[in-house]
Amino acid sequence: MLEKYFESRINSKNSFFYLLLGLLVFTVSLSAYLSTRVLILCLIFSLFLPTSFARIVNQSWDIIFYLLILAVGLIYTDDLTTGLKALETASSLIAMALIFSKLNDRILELIKLFIAGLCLSSIVCLINASIGYVQSENLNLFFFYDLTNILGIQPTYFAYYIIFAISSGLFFLYYDSSRRFFLVKSIAILFLFLMLILTGGQTAFISMLFVFSFFILKYLTEEKNRSKTIVIGIVILMLSCMFLVTFLESMNRMAVLNDSWERSILWESALTAIPNVFLGVGTGDYKTVLNQYYMSHDLNMFATESYNSHNQVIQLLFSNGILGVLGFGCMVARPLYLAVRNKNTLAILCLFPFLIYGMTEVFLGRYQGVVFFALLHQIFIAEMNHQKSPFNDPIDITKNLNVKPI
Repeated sequence: MLEKYFESRINSKNSFFYLLLGLLVFTVSLSAYLSTRVLILCLIFSLFLPTSFARIVNQSWDIIFYLLILAVGLIYTDDLTTGLKALETASSLIAMALIFSKLNDRILELIKLFIAGLCLSSIVCLINASIGYVQSENLNLFFFYDLTNILGIQPTYFAYYIIFAISSGLFFLYYDSSRRFFLVKSIAILFLFLMLILTGGQTAFISMLFVFSFFILKYLTEEKNRSKTIVIGIVILMLSCMFLVTFLESMNRMAVLNDSWERSILWESALTAIPNVFLGVGTGDYKTVLNQYYMSHDLNMFATESYNSHNQVIQLLFSNGILGVLGFGCMVARPLYLAVRNKNTLAILCLFPFLIYGMTEVFLGRYQGVVFFALLHQIFIAEMNHQKSPFNDPIDITKNLNVKPI
């Protein structure tokens, strides 16, 4: 009797924990304010669930290494306030690691919940833009910052959320022979692609080109069926729209891409302004030193807007030196290495675009980017640490989706 009682209590705690985690994943794209508070609540509750110290270390050693580098950068920084804020933003990484160290299953459900939350966020954005358009007849409300302003999320980060949703959605649709809700899922993918057109840019398109190329090459080299052919038709349709938008942008007939401005000046400025390539300027001094460089080289607009380097590797080299780049490299390379070793195609598809985005954005500099990177990092690390991953190959994934093998 006593054993059954404690077992029921544990099951009850686990159920509530999964509920909190599901709410966190669902709200990431809806509201940074709400998801931050759910993250804290989820972290606190996870402390009452049992796990081993070895499992926590295994889940987060690369993150711990990165955070230690940021902490060491506080020692030789002058702007301690900015440095502590940077460390606070990065703390979402370790919070996610601690939470996922208590997770045993239901990984696939988290991906579905994120996509559902993203679809709801997109609908909210379009409804808000439509109401604004009726009142002002301003078409700009359907693009970029004006479109996602109601969520308090930058369109660049929102576009990457969409890239992940489209990539994983296409993957599951391509290998799901049951065709359950096939039309609904296809419409959802096309709807999210429309949102990508409205919020994305050249970086987003390059990332999607990699994803689309994978599915086309996969289709050409393996046995075909009707559902796969339809999915490839959807891929080709989206790819054609992507090229059309890029062509119209290049002809100056429309302004759709929100990151088509020149970034090489920012990269060159940050590289030139580094006083010490081994240590950097410190975790908190990157704004001050870079703005001083802008002002001394007649780049007043960049100084006024306090632009960072818009390159994740260069930014970490600037602030924390070679060790900062090494810490970042460990966090990105570890899940990619495990994905290649375990033949986890979905993980590669979803994590590779971070390398593309890292070329033009400092996604670890904002909560919106950090929490999403932490979420994907932990989802795939946790899944690949299991004995068998449902993402390893097409045959296995059909079993985990409760559909007939292809």
